[in-house]
Amino acid sequence: MLEFIYILNITLLLLHEIESGYEKELEILKIPGKITSFLVLHIPIIFISFFGFYCIIQYPQSRIVISIIMGSAGFIPFFVHKVIVKKKGHFDKVISNIIIYGNIISGIVLIIFGIIGT
Repeated sequence: MLEFIYILNITLLLLHEIESGYEKELEILKIPGKITSFLVLHIPIIFISFFGFYCIIQYPQSRIVISIIMGSAGFIPFFVHKVIVKKKGHFDKVISNIIIYGNIISGIVLIIFGIIGT
């Protein structure tokens, strides 16, 4: 079950990152570099996501730490776009909210399942 929840959480995170390209998140956050910066900033996000999945399968003792880290990452889109940088007309579509709030829920469930060891 933990692996499924991990995949769900990462899927929602990656969907948010795809949307962030559409919404021009770099401009919203005032990060220079256009597409090059966008892609370079996503290398570690994508790598850590896949490597985390590898770790929870290959190294069961890492499940708690990986689940807490990646579950906590599910809160980042919410805090960035609903608390810190609320910009009207961005990340406020129904699908955006489903992804953002779905990430919070899947993040919490991932943390719980990682801790209880299921």
